[in-house]
Amino acid sequence: MRSLILALSLAVLGVAPASAQVVTPAATGGLPEDFQGKVQYFGNHSGEVVATVPGTPRRTDTKCPKREGGCPELIGGSFQAELEFDGDIVKGKYRGTGGMRPSTLIGRRNGANCRLFDTADGSVWSGRCDREAFIGTVRSVPNAPEQIDLAFETVGVNTIDFYERDRTQQLIDAYDRFGGIAFGEGAGESRLDAILQLHGYFVEPGEAYRPGTLRNVERESEKKNSPIYAVYGQYTRIDGVSAWARARFEYDRFVCIETSVEQGFCRPIDSVPPKLEVGEDLFDFTGTAAPAQAY
Repeated sequence: MRSLILALSLAVLGVAPASAQVVTPAATGGLPEDFQGKVQYFGNHSGEVVATVPGTPRRTDTKCPKREGGCPELIGGSFQAELEFDGDIVKGKYRGTGGMRPSTLIGRRNGANCRLFDTADGSVWSGRCDREAFIGTVRSVPNAPEQIDLAFETVGVNTIDFYERDRTQQLIDAYDRFGGIAFGEGAGESRLDAILQLHGYFVEPGEAYRPGTLRNVERESEKKNSPIYAVYGQYTRIDGVSAWARARFEYDRFVCIETSVEQGFCRPIDSVPPKLEVGEDLFDFTGTAAPAQAY
């Protein structure tokens, strides 16, 4: 599983001036076009808020000397975001300190570039979004009650690949069904079938064993009744191609399996099933909702 948690020293993240221009670095941690999963980010934000509607509550405790309001207000602080990718569709949620209000995002990406819209007021979030960083700017639509000029900069601190997570869970379930037979005793057809069931999770889906197609199974050894032997059989792959497999054993202990899919390589399979990592989510966004106005 490619769930990646980077060890970071966040204390060095500073807040840039509100008028600073964000320079988006070249993307080096691109996500596949068909990526399904989420990335969690941590960093900072800074910007300026102009309340265009009299009576709009200010973000911080700073006072506005103008009776009618309209004083620009500087905001800034830490920033947490989580983006969920389904191909080019992106959904997200964020929160921060120093005047930022939590909300949610939705939009699309083109490679490492995202154009997202805040679900609260339609403001545009644009910039880089990939495994390594979420960096960009926020601009309000003209008729929004508050006009925002905001920059944000974060680094990716956690990546969860849904495909690999689900694939790992399927493999764990397969161990529950076939592990006892695959790593048990004996050299019959049922044992080779169970080993092939597990082997299918280590090759491309179309190249995996199609259950029920195993045939012409025979035991091979240099000497009769040798404790070192192989079990050979033919089968059909999921994609319909004919294939063969040869599982090697020593004193009835499974050693490795070679197939026509990986000809020349005898793949060992651990008798201990993998484990799903727990506590993958670094940030608890439970209860984060889109208020009347965001940022």
